[in-house]
Order: sequence, then structure tokens, then C-alpha cells
Amino acid sequence: MSIADSASRVNVAYDWLLAEITAFRLASGAPLSENRIATHLGLSRTPVREALQRLETEGLVKRTDNARFSVSTLTPREVNDACDLLQVLDTYIFMKAAQEHDAEVSALIIETVEAMVEAAAAGDRQAWSDADLRFHRVVNQVAGNQLVSETVKHTRRRIQRFWTRAASAQDRLVGCSAEHMELAEAIVARDTDAIPPAVAKHIGHMRVSILEKLEAASVFFGE
Repeated sequence: MSIADSASRVNVAYDWLLAEITAFRLASGAPLSENRIATHLGLSRTPVREALQRLETEGLVKRTDNARFSVSTLTPREVNDACDLLQVLDTYIFMKAAQEHDAEVSALIIETVEAMVEAAAAGDRQAWSDADLRFHRVVNQVAGNQLVSETVKHTRRRIQRFWTRAASAQDRLVGCSAEHMELAEAIVARDTDAIPPAVAKHIGHMRVSILEKLEAASVFFGE
């Protein structure tokens, strides 16, 4: 088997596990059997283990005392640490994007946020998530710092599954879309003074929503 074939099999396992975890089809704390996953995907255990190790480095999977894997849970401290980091890095990214964007990018940024607004009004969670992903991808590309972009992606992904649940109510989607529009307009206008408070407001709402969701679901541990 070639290196490319091996990498492809790892990616298949990784993509499946990521989708199952972030969609809550695999719940927090759920054990992850390499044999069962491999059988389900028609793979050997090796690519499944490599995918699990990759997810472990991203904080979505952890090793148990018997060296097996399970879906990670979150503590309040981890949520707060992640939100603190996102606030700093998102502010940097949006500030960079405000300085570097051109007319074509401006139009694309507004277009993606308008798609979020429309999806929120329609209560279409999937369309909203897709537009949100496009927005952050565009802004990250314009900012041009790959290391920061990757750190933000992994940090956001670690808590996004709880944010998705917390933001499922239509009124929160509408409010979040308005926050994104505020950020988009600041970027397009190159209004760097407006970006830090807008990011702080958005991350603050995310923080509260996730903590409330975790508390309601009784998934706190270790505090």
C-alpha cells in the first residue's frame, strides 16, 4: 500500500470521527472502540488509531486509564481558556483582514454573512453553519497567517460542538448573525477600532452559551 493510500484511509477515519463527534452522534465521554470503528468503515485498525491520535492532539479525543480512547468532555476552565484564546486570535485575524482585503474579498465577506442572516431567519442550522465556515475561511485566508489560522480552527472546533447545541435556538442564530454582520462591516470599512469590542461581545456570548449548555447537560468534571 502506498503512502498516499495510507493517508487516504487515515483521512476517511478522521473525517468520519470528526463528523460524528461534532454532530454529537458520539457523545462526550463515549468510549471509542478501534475494532468497531474499523469494522464500520471497512478499514484496518491502523488508520483508525492514527485518526484517533490526530483527534487527540486537537483535544476532541482523550486516552482513558487503560490506554483506550474516548470522546473528550470539557471543564469550565477549558471553555474559558479556549474563549480567551479565541478572543485574542480572532481580534488579530479580523484586524489583519481589515488591513489586507480588497474589493472582491469585501463583497465575498458581506455575501457570506448575508447568507448567515438568511439561514438564521429560516431556522436552517446547516445552511447557517456552512455560511459561518465560509466566512471564517475567507477571513483567515485574507489575514494570511497559517499558524494562527490553524490554532483558531482547532480551538474553535474543540468547543464548537457545544456551541452548536447552545446556539440551536433560532433567536440565538439571529443574534449571532448580527454579530457577524457587525464584524464584517468593520472589516470592510477598515474600522480597526470597532473590531476588538465586537469580537469581545461575540466571544462573550459564545462563552456564556457554552457554559450554560454544559451545566444543563451535567458534563462538568474535575473542578
